[in-house]
Order: sequence, then C-alpha cells, then structure tokens
Amino acid sequence: MNRLVAAMLFGTPTALALSGCVTTATSNVTGSDIGGIIPMAGITRQQAADMARAHCAQYGRSSRILAIRSEDGVKAIFECTS
Repeated sequence: MNRLVAAMLFGTPTALALSGCVTTATSNVTGSDIGGIIPMAGITRQQAADMARAHCAQYGRSSRILAIRSEDGVKAIFECTS
C-alpha cells in the first residue's frame, strides 16, 4: 500500500509535467503543408527547427527555416519542401 501511495505522489506530478512540455512544444506551430510560423518565446533556434521538421514530416516533406522575424514578438518562418 505504501508503494502505491509513493508512486502516485511522485509519479503523477512528473508525468503531468513531462506531458505538458510535449504538448506545448508541438501546439505552438501554426501552418499547413506549405509552411508555417513558430513563436520563439522560450525556445532556441534549434528547437524551432526541430518543430518545423516535425510539422513538415506530417505531410511527408522536409523543412527549411526562411527567417527569424522580430515584429510582434520573435517568430520563426519556415517552409515545407518536397
């Protein structure tokens, strides 16, 4: 019984914290099969490139970062290429 309680006390918050990171990272991409925009708040350029790659992979395509723009907050603009 004590092991079950300990697992719930320590396991549940960890699982929730990790699931929040995954959801946040992928839900910030706005785009389609031709490309999109990623807000750069709290992420690195490499993370943005990885997010663009994952987004374009859904369409069987590769990604290419076109620009990092600072108007209205820093955003990475990318395109999906064949």
